[in-house]
Amino acid sequence: MLHGNSEMNHAEAVAKLVLESIIPGTMIYQLEQSHGECDFELRYRSGATAAVEVTASADQEQLQTIAAIRDEKKGGSSLRATKCEKSWLIFPAKGARIDRVRAAADERLSRLEKEGIDKFSFVRNWNQECVKDVCRDLNVTSGSVIPTLAAPMIRIAFPSGGGAVGASIAVEAAEKEAWKQDNRKKLGTARTSERHLVVYIDPINVLPWVALTDFEPPSAPPNLPEEITHLWLIGHAEEKDKFLAWRASTHESWHSLRLSTTCALNGKRAGFSQSHS
Repeated sequence: MLHGNSEMNHAEAVAKLVLESIIPGTMIYQLEQSHGECDFELRYRSGATAAVEVTASADQEQLQTIAAIRDEKKGGSSLRATKCEKSWLIFPAKGARIDRVRAAADERLSRLEKEGIDKFSFVRNWNQECVKDVCRDLNVTSGSVIPTLAAPMIRIAFPSGGGAVGASIAVEAAEKEAWKQDNRKKLGTARTSERHLVVYIDPINVLPWVALTDFEPPSAPPNLPEEITHLWLIGHAEEKDKFLAWRASTHESWHSLRLSTTCALNGKRAGFSQSHS
């Protein structure tokens, strides 16, 4: 668990940890930001300073769907089944109306049981009407019967992204944040020669996170507005207490770094290995 200034959010705490593990300097969090100050002042050991702004790349539709699934006041992610004789795990799509899923899933899934279906997906079973009823009307992408010792339940999983994945997906996520007016404005007003934008990729944002963790960055330099000189992509690696970082600037192409945070979490400097591509 990350421990930092109580004013920092998770993305900012990760950014401080990662950048201080790589750069010979200290990230000073700016408590006062009422006049458009950046999140951090990076103080190099040489005495030079740089402005650092931290943002998170998020799929808002996915986050809203997850929040609706988690809402315990409306039923949460587990429903008691009264018509189904088996327990099910179902995967709604991003943007699905979770209140409608809760209201109709029991009846729709019971129809699948009567047809002898215990696993389905819209891609594989598109020609079966009872599957279409679940997938099309409830905006559910797939589901399957799951073993349970308790009374039949319907569990609603979080939606996952889909589609082709490559390094360009992560770069596009970073550059999208770089060209946003609020990030450009904050860094553009900084009076430092270096102006860093750090983009945190949450694992919930599946496609960019997979691109970051499974691919090496491209050799091409980033497409940056004049307000930003350095661009970072950071995220949790699959291994515990490890992070991944990609960085690039107006003068260098993308580089990838893998960090071990075990030492840093104990108040010491973290070790890291660096690869170039």
